[in-house]
Amino acid sequence: MKSLIYSTTAVVMLLTLSSCGGGSNEKLNEEQPAASSTTTTPSGSEANLKIDISPEHIALGKATYHSTCAPCHGEGGKGDGPAAVALNPKPRDHTNGTYMDTLTNEHLFKVVKEGGVQFGFPTMPAQAAMQDDTIKNVIAFVRSLSKTYKPQ
Repeated sequence: MKSLIYSTTAVVMLLTLSSCGGGSNEKLNEEQPAASSTTTTPSGSEANLKIDISPEHIALGKATYHSTCAPCHGEGGKGDGPAAVALNPKPRDHTNGTYMDTLTNEHLFKVVKEGGVQFGFPTMPAQAAMQDDTIKNVIAFVRSLSKTYKPQ
């Protein structure tokens, strides 16, 4: 019985992790609004990365988060997605404003784009193919989860 539980957990984890970044963002990218005055394109250092936290961008980010991030981080961002059971270290709790508000938008962008290995989270996959505007929308959604975020 114990081996069946381990096998089931392993299959769920593999399927869930394979969904991270899997699938196309083409539909989401087609729906991306034109850049506004509150957004910028990241430069080499991604300094002063502005995130538009308007309801429109939060909604777009939520759609991507649902399909790409929620398997590990959970629908509500608490780090309790179905794959979290099998992950060590556990996914971050995005609702923890005390912690999340210490992270810059540049840092969040880098973690999503390049993955978490360089920050000690080898189970956080890189989303290198995800378009920059899509990542910014995901950051807008993540920021909305903590309720304490003050734009940089």
